[in-house]
Formats: sequence, C-alpha cells, structure tokens
Amino acid sequence: LTINLENIEVLKGPGASLFGDIVPGGTINMTTKKPLEDFRGNVNFSGGSFETMRTTVDLGGPLDSAKRILYRFNAGYEDTKTFRDVNRQKRIMVAPSFTFKPAEGTVVDIDMVYNQFNGYLDRGMGIKENNFYALPRSFTLSQPSDFYNSKTFSLSGRLSQRLAEHVSLNLSYMKSIYQEDVNEHRTMNTFADAPHNTIMNMRFFDRHGRDYTDNVVGYVKWDLLGDRVDQHFVAGVDFAQYRGDKENQLREARQQTVDGKVVPLTFDLNNPTYTTHDLTNYVWRTGVAYPFLSPYKTTGKYIQDQISIDERLKLIVGLRHEHYSSETLDGQNRFHATQNALLPRFGVTYGINKQINYFASYSQGFVPVGANFIQNYKDYGADKPFDAERSFQVETGMKAGFFKEQLQVDLSLFRIERRNMLIATGAINDSGLPEYRQSGKALSQGVELDVRGQLTREFQIMANYTYSDTEVKSSSVPSEIGQSLPGAPKNMASAWLKYVFSASTLKGLGFGAGVYYVDRKRMDNSIGKDSEGNALWGQWPSYTTVNAAAYYHIGAMKMALNLNNVFDKYYFLGGFDYTRAFAGAPRNVMVSVGYSF
Repeated sequence: LTINLENIEVLKGPGASLFGDIVPGGTINMTTKKPLEDFRGNVNFSGGSFETMRTTVDLGGPLDSAKRILYRFNAGYEDTKTFRDVNRQKRIMVAPSFTFKPAEGTVVDIDMVYNQFNGYLDRGMGIKENNFYALPRSFTLSQPSDFYNSKTFSLSGRLSQRLAEHVSLNLSYMKSIYQEDVNEHRTMNTFADAPHNTIMNMRFFDRHGRDYTDNVVGYVKWDLLGDRVDQHFVAGVDFAQYRGDKENQLREARQQTVDGKVVPLTFDLNNPTYTTHDLTNYVWRTGVAYPFLSPYKTTGKYIQDQISIDERLKLIVGLRHEHYSSETLDGQNRFHATQNALLPRFGVTYGINKQINYFASYSQGFVPVGANFIQNYKDYGADKPFDAERSFQVETGMKAGFFKEQLQVDLSLFRIERRNMLIATGAINDSGLPEYRQSGKALSQGVELDVRGQLTREFQIMANYTYSDTEVKSSSVPSEIGQSLPGAPKNMASAWLKYVFSASTLKGLGFGAGVYYVDRKRMDNSIGKDSEGNALWGQWPSYTTVNAAAYYHIGAMKMALNLNNVFDKYYFLGGFDYTRAFAGAPRNVMVSVGYSF
C-alpha cells in the first residue's frame, strides 16, 4: 500500500542531481502527503478480481484555531487472494503525520508509518521443459503451511528553520524497524532432472529476524539574489546506519526423512503436491548464515551551487564525498572495511525560447559492497575480494511546452557506463548464501521520449517510448560479451488516452484506454551450456497488454472501473532463469467508489 504518498516520480537530467547517492538512469522521488490547513477527507472502497477488497481513509486539517498545529491521517486495509495459488495476502497501513509552526519561519514535521503484511513470499514459478506456457500462470512453489509475516515501523522528524531572510536550515531524522517471520519452500535454482526440467530441487527456510536503520540529514540553503544573477547554494551532511538484531534466527533444510530414508526436497512440476509439511521430518543444516546485510555506516558530505543568469541559463555544480564503512557478521574477529568516493555532478539548462528548454547533465555513481564481500569473498563464490560499483551518466535533451503549456514534450539522449555490478549467479553454497560475480564494463545508451498533455478540455494523452541499446563490454563469462544487459529490453512503449465529457448531460463521465509494450529481454542467469561448454542465455518473451477504464464523477463522489489486461495476455514480467519466472496477472477488474468531504 502507498496510501501516504502524494506522488511518485522519476527525476532525470539536472533535476536528479540534488542530494543523495546517484542512481544511473534517474532518481526515484516519493512525496508524502502533508498535513492540511483546512479540513478535508476522503474514503475509498474497492473490490474486484481475486477476491480483492481494499479500503482507504485520508483525513487532514488544523488542530487549533490559529492553524499552528496541523495533522494528516492515512490508513488502509487490503485483503486479496491474488491470481497465484496459495498466496492470500493481507495488508494494513497506518500513517499519521503532524506539522507544528511555533513561530514565523519555524516548521516541525513528525511522521509515523506502520505497515503489516501477512501472506506468502512469492518466489515465482518454474518453466517446465523450457516451455514458457506449459504451466498455468497461477502455478506456485509455495506450500499451504508456508507464511511470510512482516511489520515495519518508522518514525521521522524534520525541522525547517529560517535563519535569515535568504538562509534556511533543514534537519531530519528517521528511525525504521523491520521484523519478519518466514517459513518458505523455495527453489535451489536447479533442476534435478536437467535438461528435461520437470523436477526442481528445493530448500526450506525457517527465518525470524529484525533489523534497524537510522538516517540523519542536515543541510543549509542560502539564496543570493541579484539583478541578473541568482545563486542557490546548498551544503549538507547525511548519515545512515544499518544493523541486524543479534537474536536473528535461521534454519535451513534441503532434505527430509521419508520412511526412515533421507531424501532431497524436490517439487515435481508434472505432479505438484500441496500439503502441510511436518517440520520434524526435515534434516536441518548446520553453519547456516542469516541473509541480512553486513552492518554498515555511511556518511555523505555535499555542496551544490545552482546559478541562474537572466532567467534563461541555469548551471548546477555539485560535489559529494561518500564514506562507507561496514563489518563482517562473524561473532568473533570482525573485519572492518571502508570505502570512499568523490562524486562530481554538473548540469545546465538553457531556455531557447518560451516553449523550448535545452538541458544536459553529467554525474558519477558509487555503490559500495559490504565487508562480507571483501573479507569472506570465497563464501560468495569469488576468487578475489569484490569491488565497489562505479558508474557515470551523461544525458542531454530538450523539454518543450506548446499550446500554452497544455502539451509537454520531453526528449532525452543518455549514455550510462557501469563497472563491477554485483550479479547473482543463481548458485547457492553449503552455508545457504547465494554466489555472485562482478560484471566488467557494461554500456547503456539510447533515447527517451515523453509526451503528455490536456489537448482539449475533454481529451488527455500520456505516451512514452524508450530505446535502450545495452551491451556487456567485458565479462568473466566469455559468451556474455556482446550480449544485452539482463532484464533490459531494447524497446519499451506505452500510451494512455482519457476522455471526460464536459457536456451537461454526460458531465462527469469519462473513459480511458491504454497500451503497454515491452521488448524481449535477457535472463539474469545462464540456462545451460553448449557443446563447447559456453554459457547459454535465455530470453523473456516480448509482450503487449491493453488496459481500459471508465470513470464517473458526481459531486463529492467518484466511481471508477478498471479493466486490466483486456485480452488476457499470458506474459512474463521477468525473472532470473527457468527456475524463477514471474508471470503477469491475467485479465482482472477493479471497481472503486470514493467520497470526499
């Protein structure tokens, strides 16, 4: 559930280079709902396919007559069987937030979020006999006795203080606690009868754990305003730390006792059996490692200056220093590792005229690796310590607005180079840890086009097309060189059209329809070897889906009907290989009724 979010957007170009770690391809910006100065509320009820029922509440307003204390309360509940067998899920979310304005120029925000999930971990399905469509998309490897129950609680506070007319200070802190209780049957990522691929090797996890994350952010913003030149200077520090609980527990079994004999855990795709398993018959392994991350602390220091000249030219220059330290999970003789990176970023926008703006940006990225991957690299299948991932991105393009900004068009060209990406091989070692390898040089370049607009009072359009040419330039797996990056389609396109009647007789009635296309993409892991011993790579099929919707808005009430996957296309969102594939949902419908007050 995302009921506490106002919107989710992908920041690209210079807009993505504010603070925080740079992510190649853009930065996800999630804006939470803020407390309101005037009372407002909304209640929404939804129901549809797969026995899905969802209820959400959104309330907000002032708590005093002077409107110095404001609140926002969001809550939601969802119960769904999903389209997957043995996969009922229940979600609860409660998210209150408060704003306190004790004095002019001072704002204090407090947010709390509680999430609870009860259901199953969906690890996908197997591809029987290398035939993508041999099994129904509802097929699952989970057992009725499996479960995944989790709770997440976060508390955050923010202080915004104006220090002078053009100087402000921002401080924030967030504490997050995650708890999970898991029983799951999952694949060993291999077939017992390969290459026939009908019997999957399995393992069982009994896992109970908790982890803690702290985040602190502080920055000063200084605006220097002139006749022709404005400067917006930002300097700050952010800190984050993570650790797992010392009492975390994990048991793993790959065998069970049947009639006094120890046999491997397997799952027959031709003759699936779903039952409540007796765990006393399982053979528990020793020396199993809990899969949480290495404890770490990371500190970022950054400065940035945005310079505006004559309101047409804007320059962004920034520099960030990242210091990352982590330690191994071993109880004794812990190994500490530190990594540092200096990350520059530059951006420019120029208003060619009132309709068209040109932009260009350059940024570097850094993804550190935990101490376990440096000290205990052999546990993860490597013959030398892992290195941090480094990357850089160059992007240029134009943003244009036509017909009094009613039609927006964004066109961008990009080039991204990454080295040392951490890639799971699909293999699992004796301690239960996944084995990894690191990529060499990987290149991604292409073009992206976004079109959105309110063409008339009634007609709205949103469309997107992305062409991405990716290539592995160097790799420890020779047959991978020249291949596309895993999970990266060369072509993606989508379009959504919406028409809302404005005539008095049909006013408030609207219809929408859209299409979504994804090109084929390479699997993460190889699916076997050829006669010369070279790794072979599979491809997830391309697919096209069509969605439709109808809306009706009358007074304070809104009603909607959404029909997804209209033509009931059997498709795959993706996966890792033939042992872990994730099918998309079949045709489904959702009806919602909302009331605002």
